[in-house]
Amino acid sequence: MNLVIGFLLGSTISLVSYHLRLLSLKGAIATFILAVIIFALGSWMWTIPILSFFILSSLLSKIRKRINPKVDFMFQKSDERDHVQVFANGGFPGIIILLNQIHNTELFYIAYVSAIAAVCSDTWATEIGTFFNTKTFNIINFNHVEQGISGGVSIIGFIGAALGATIITISATPWLNINYKLLSIILASGFLASVFDSILGSTYQAKYNCIVCRKSIENKSHCGKNAVHINGFKWLDNDGVNFAASLFGGLMSLAATSLIL
Repeated sequence: MNLVIGFLLGSTISLVSYHLRLLSLKGAIATFILAVIIFALGSWMWTIPILSFFILSSLLSKIRKRINPKVDFMFQKSDERDHVQVFANGGFPGIIILLNQIHNTELFYIAYVSAIAAVCSDTWATEIGTFFNTKTFNIINFNHVEQGISGGVSIIGFIGAALGATIITISATPWLNINYKLLSIILASGFLASVFDSILGSTYQAKYNCIVCRKSIENKSHCGKNAVHINGFKWLDNDGVNFAASLFGGLMSLAATSLIL
C-alpha cells in the first residue's frame, strides 16, 4: 500500500512541479524516484519533512524571484531544480532511509531530519537573505561581497537560515514525542550546517570572473563568454557544497544524539 501511495504522491508532486516550472523534466523524474522510495519505505513519518522542504522552499524561491530578480545572475542554476539539485539536497536523506531498512533505529531518523534541516536552512538563508538589497559580507574575512555569492552572509540571511531549520524541526515533531533535546539537536545541526555551507562556499567552491561585466560569479560562462576561474576547486560547485552541508548536518546530529540516547 505504501508503494502505491508513494507512486501516486510522487507522480502528483512531479507533474504539478514540472507544470509550475519548479522542476525541470529530469528534476521531476528524480523527484518521482526519490518520493516513491521515501514513502514506500518510511510512510508519512519520513515523507513530511522532505515534502515540507521541497514545497515551501520552491514557493519561497518563486516569491524571491518576483521581489528581487536582480540577483539571479549570481546563481549557478535557475529556480527550476534539475536532477542534480534534487539528489544534492535529497540524496543523503535517501541513503539514510535505506540504511534504516538494514538497521532500524531512531538515530537514523534524527540524522535524516537534520540533513533535510541543513539544506532547508541553507536554501532559506539564500532566498530570504536576497529578498531585498542588503549588505552582504564574506563569512571568512567579513569583506563586503556581491549579494547572492556563495560564502556571503547577512543578518537577514541568518534569520532565514534559522527559520528554515525550525520549519523542518517542527515538521518532525509529531514523531519525536516533543522531545526537546532531540528537537534542539535537529535545529542546531541544521543551522550550523548552513554556516558550514557558507564557509565551504567561500573557501573551496569554484568562483569565476566574467570577462565582460567583470562580476564574480559561480558559472563557467557569463554574458555569452567563458568566464575566468579565480579560486576554489573547479569540480566543487554549489550542488556539491549542498550535498556536503546535508552530510555535515546528518552526521553532526548523529554524533550528538548518540551521546544522549
